[in-house]
Amino acid sequence: MSRWPLRVILIALLAGVAALIWETRRLAELAGDFERRAVSAERRSGQLEAELVAARQPQPAPAADQPATDEPAAGAVELGDYSRLVLELHTTRKQLAAVRALLDERNAELERRAAASKERAAEALKPMPEGVRACLATLHECLRAEGFTAQRFLRAMALDEQGLHDVEMLEVAPDGLGVSFVTAARMTAALDRAIGRLELRFFDGHRSVDGERMALPEDGFAVVFDEVDGRPFEVRLPYLVRAEGAYPAAVTTPNRLPSDLDPGSRRQWSARISKLLARARTDIHWSATRLRGQQDGYFLQVELVGTNDKGLVLGSAHCDKVAVEIDEQRDVVSLLLVDGVLRRDGVESTITDRGFRMLLPGLTPKDVTDAMLGMVVKR
Repeated sequence: MSRWPLRVILIALLAGVAALIWETRRLAELAGDFERRAVSAERRSGQLEAELVAARQPQPAPAADQPATDEPAAGAVELGDYSRLVLELHTTRKQLAAVRALLDERNAELERRAAASKERAAEALKPMPEGVRACLATLHECLRAEGFTAQRFLRAMALDEQGLHDVEMLEVAPDGLGVSFVTAARMTAALDRAIGRLELRFFDGHRSVDGERMALPEDGFAVVFDEVDGRPFEVRLPYLVRAEGAYPAAVTTPNRLPSDLDPGSRRQWSARISKLLARARTDIHWSATRLRGQQDGYFLQVELVGTNDKGLVLGSAHCDKVAVEIDEQRDVVSLLLVDGVLRRDGVESTITDRGFRMLLPGLTPKDVTDAMLGMVVKR
């Protein structure tokens, strides 16, 4: 069994510990600053109290042999200065009380965060219940059978009629270069039999993408899988999947041909062809939305859709066979369409078995051969 999910969990724990240490140091520095301010306020308060005590003491009368003077005696405080000292003492005491209250609040927050981090670390190291582990393993198998490989569940801690609880999931971006991490207090699974849609919805948690951590929406964050056969999910995961609707009675499973690809391979090749077509400098942006099989360098039962820069559909093609054709002598790349129909600008054209070539300017035979892993035909 692969150990990389465990490594991811350990990395996440280490990151949390590092963040806690940084926050602890920051709060400790802040607490030190508050403590210094409190000591300073205490010292100033003592000085003011001493001055007020000296101000309240009666001043000795001048000796008979000393001339009278208007100057205040040493240690005497005028009424205005006395009032100022009283006000300053009162203000300083209030500031001191506020600083002490804030310091107590910061210390309590620091203790609370340390306890919460310790609790989370202990919770993360707890093993999954065997029933939950079996549920996640089965969910992985069902998704892989439908060709969905981007999602991987790392853990969950409970399973009941409300769904899975304390769920962690990794999801790889379509280009394979980015990863999102989802943590949620609860996850539900809903199946729409009529349209073949499975929806996994995550509640009360966060989603981290490219270093940015975002809270999940109040109505949950949904991961949707279209065109799935819901029957295996219902049969193997009856305690998790909640299904509604009815399966279309008219839909029958076609006989599988030797040239047919599994669902995962179909999606991968469709994405690879679409990425190649996106690099071509054509007036319409073509993409492969569906294909069934592969034989002798040709892709079988292919559906293409052409859109403009605003995403409006301007054309489509449905062909029995499609191939990426290269002409090394002329340094030309074309998309060869065979036996089908091409619709563009409101006009429908029939494509015969002789084929129709759609030039792909901006592409070279070498680059195309590498991008298609050698799945090209030569003219």
